Amino acid sequence: MTKQTDSDLLLQIQKELWDVVNSHIEPQEVQKVFALSGSMMKIAVQLYTVVLEDEEIETMLSVIKSDIPTIRKTMAEKMGKRVLH
Repeated sequence: MTKQTDSDLLLQIQKELWDVVNSHIEPQEVQKVFALSGSMMKIAVQLYTVVLEDEEIETMLSVIKSDIPTIRKTMAEKMGKRVLH
């Protein structure tokens, strides 16, 4: 039996979360996209408050903010021709 690396674990978690997302929404269902993404953001921040100080969370959010164009490009490539309206 092989030991799972941190990278493997991260990829597994991301895949499982993506499967949940895909089972609940279609890109054309904007309200569902907002509801699901908002819920995920809330849960993420709640989890961060358990292990990080406020300043660390604020720094992370600042980094995420600067990464928005890259994140959007990656999502556009991942979703292909599916377009939000």
